Amino acid sequence: MLSIISDLLDAQKLDLGQLRMAKQKIDIKDTITKAIETLRPETETNNVEIISNASSLTVEHDPERISQVITNLIKSSTIAIQPNQGKIETNIEYKTNEVKISIKDIGVGIPQEKQKDLFKKFYKVDAASTRERGGNGLGLAVCKGTVDNHLGKIEVHSVPNQRSTFSFTTPK
Repeated sequence: MLSIISDLLDAQKLDLGQLRMAKQKIDIKDTITKAIETLRPETETNNVEIISNASSLTVEHDPERISQVITNLIKSSTIAIQPNQGKIETNIEYKTNEVKISIKDIGVGIPQEKQKDLFKKFYKVDAASTRERGGNGLGLAVCKGTVDNHLGKIEVHSVPNQRSTFSFTTPK
């Protein structure tokens, strides 16, 4: 219940342009590791492996908000994969002017025609599935707002019945 209320408040603050970002120049690897460790008990319970290739790089970002983005994306992946069968990969790619962070799962995938609405508030690809396994339709909207506030981009590439990769960038 607290998570739903928090997501609602964050979504409202984003709509009003009042979601505060406390950007700091810190190691992005620490932010990614924190997000993964927060979800480790849940993923271990479901026997889902999380792999990360993050290496150290100082990047200006709000560690709490970017951690929230990573956590929301990993949670979305845990909903998409079957327990005892899954693996989630967190990759980081350092480009000239930006850092690209990707969360990839081997799961149910998302039909092409539904991908365009994923980052809208309260949108769910499959309401029956998310009702059973979690999801309130706000997490990806909050992710988009946070990434936008970091002057980055968020996107999804998915193949139905195979995999999904959510990626976002933030300037170096």
